[in-house]
Amino acid sequence: MNLTTARGMKSEIYAPVTPPPVWAPLTKPLKECRVAFLTAGGIHLKTQKPFNLAGDYTFREIPSDTPSSELMCSHGGFDNSDINKDVNAMFPIDRLRELVKEGFIGSLSPVFVGFMGGGGNVDKFREESGPAIAEILKKEKTDIAILTGGCGTCHRSATIVQRAVEAVGIATIIIAALPPIAKQQGAPRIAAAHVPIGSNAGEPNNKEMQTAILKDSLNAMTKMEHFGEMIMLPYEYRHNV
Repeated sequence: MNLTTARGMKSEIYAPVTPPPVWAPLTKPLKECRVAFLTAGGIHLKTQKPFNLAGDYTFREIPSDTPSSELMCSHGGFDNSDINKDVNAMFPIDRLRELVKEGFIGSLSPVFVGFMGGGGNVDKFREESGPAIAEILKKEKTDIAILTGGCGTCHRSATIVQRAVEAVGIATIIIAALPPIAKQQGAPRIAAAHVPIGSNAGEPNNKEMQTAILKDSLNAMTKMEHFGEMIMLPYEYRHNV
């Protein structure tokens, strides 16, 4: 079979290359785990410098005890309206605190992280931001990091950061609205519900759905045994524009 129309030319068939596996096993029960949350969806404190919407590889540290009312989104790559209604749709900080009170997870890392993955510099995320975020979480003795992405390039950037965190021994899972992108970029673990980008963690102000997506994603981590596993979650939300 010829893959080219002229000798010496590049293949006309696009063959994506998935990065090599990176895997950190989860060795503790969830009720003993310290959990962090990271998002490429442009979430930051209202008092922090907004992200550059043309492309940005910087990140913002967000204390995990921050009231959700003090958070906002700076992102030009997707419809932010659901986040503006309820930041927990992308960054479920309230739901995670509730899971700690319930005893479902042990504690929260003192530091969560927001970045704007749209149009970001891949090399910078891979060589600078990802490793820097990973070291922050490692210093805080984090056991699990959960991630979300916003637009398509956000899912790419989020997966790059996810792999960096996994590489320092922290088990991760990305809650993806665009799971094929996370899969192709080499995400160690993926969970996905039938939701639009901007609402990866569930319908805004739907506490039941957001809680279920988090719990099912975390429970899936205890059963996943190898790189690249994905679970489709039985939740659906359609954004009516």
